[in-house]
Amino acid sequence: LDDLVFQAAKDGNSDICYHVLSRLGQVQAERPGFVLYPLHEFGLQVSPLLRKQPDLKDIALFKKGGFAVCTQSNSFDGTCAKLARMTQSLGIPGKIDRWDLRHHVHAGKMAWFESNPLMLVKIASHTGAYYENQFIYLLKLRIATSTVVMLHALDAETGDTFQRLESSAAINNFETLDIRHYLIAEAPLGGQNEITFRRVPMNVSALELARLSDLAVELSTRTLSTARMRRFRNLVVPATKIVEQGHLQHVNLGSGNDARHRVYSRLVTALDWYRQSFGSRVREPEAIVSLAVAFETLLTDYYAAGVTNRVVRRVGLCLKGKQGVAGYKAAVTAISYARGEIVHTGKMTNQVDIKRAQAAFARCFCSIAENVHIVSPNMVEPMRKILGDT
Repeated sequence: LDDLVFQAAKDGNSDICYHVLSRLGQVQAERPGFVLYPLHEFGLQVSPLLRKQPDLKDIALFKKGGFAVCTQSNSFDGTCAKLARMTQSLGIPGKIDRWDLRHHVHAGKMAWFESNPLMLVKIASHTGAYYENQFIYLLKLRIATSTVVMLHALDAETGDTFQRLESSAAINNFETLDIRHYLIAEAPLGGQNEITFRRVPMNVSALELARLSDLAVELSTRTLSTARMRRFRNLVVPATKIVEQGHLQHVNLGSGNDARHRVYSRLVTALDWYRQSFGSRVREPEAIVSLAVAFETLLTDYYAAGVTNRVVRRVGLCLKGKQGVAGYKAAVTAISYARGEIVHTGKMTNQVDIKRAQAAFARCFCSIAENVHIVSPNMVEPMRKILGDT
């Protein structure tokens, strides 16, 4: 943009803004590229040995969410083939230069490209420096990974899971934790046809980016195609997109600290805590604390006495009219009390149904996202207003 503005001024254009926008339209700057990011511990259900099952695929597409996840290939050519399928399915134009991609993979400590599961997130991005758009990449990755864990939670609460040896996380798995870069693919401009790749070192927000790769959940493309999970996809994906768009619009340097800023910031922070409850390297007490904090961040406007009663009451408001509300409230109550025990005594004395509580969070999040549009700039307690908590 700096270059375009400078050129427009240098050429003596009276309406610089019009000239810049026209130029962006001419070069088709809205054409999407993608962010490619490694995952760790993630698995898709795969066909048993010698028994090919067509409904079990090695790529899970979320077209409305603008992202896809795939299993590890353990070969450069195999990953390139999956990359081509994902970009084509998501409507991302341009040709992938395999030699350019090979250069990045082999020269940039990117063994994860071949050995790890991958997440591809569609995004229209054009950058002149390594980190100027990273806050957008990071937000989109946070939203996409949160979508995956919520769908996993809603699937897992039925107890109808597949065997570990049917998971790609347990088969042909040589994934690495040596993750130092992620890959940006920018769409070709001005009639060009080849995607431009940029290898970005993870030395900004490195810990947060590393946590994003820890996606210790499993999905089945067979289950995702069932009527039940299609209903949940039609709830979860729009809900996360609403929050993503609201965060981009209201959580920035020019938005001010009004109620919308606070609400969207808390919603994304709640998702961050929620994802941590699924971490592959967290013990159950740590998962419980993360999940309890996620509920408090999601359902309250500020800290005050009686937080457990308030959270549980608001879970009931979110899920009003749904089946099993009493069970969800009981699970969240147990999580809240266990969190208090862990924080104050270092241990917990009772068992908790963490899977049910994780599913309750996903349902509550979707309910809030449906009504977050009612928040106005000057609301003092926007979450109370969204939920109608009188």
